[in-house]
Amino acid sequence: MTVSEESRDREVRAAQNQSLFREINERVKDLNEGFSLVLPIGEWVCECADETCTERVSMSAQEYEAIRSDGVRFFVASSQEHVWPDVEVVTKRYDRYWVVEKVGHSGEMARGADPRSDHGSA
Repeated sequence: MTVSEESRDREVRAAQNQSLFREINERVKDLNEGFSLVLPIGEWVCECADETCTERVSMSAQEYEAIRSDGVRFFVASSQEHVWPDVEVVTKRYDRYWVVEKVGHSGEMARGADPRSDHGSA
């Protein structure tokens, strides 16, 4: 496998993993909204590209919605080890989480897999 093929495979894997975590968080959103009057900050699944990640991220439903307004943005635990710099860039850093934006082919894939978009899978 060539370097460009390996790079492309990594981009695909990252986009697929993060899109899966995003779909899980779409379901978690309903639970968090139900408890928002009692607990304004909910627990979410880290949307990093590592399929073995089990980190939780605390944020409000409003923060979540702001990130979800663009299909290439994801949130990750606030640590560099949750960022894959070859396929995404950190656009915002907060104490509880960071926002990353997919670039290149992985960005196109993430936008296409966005369940909220017209061409998403859901």
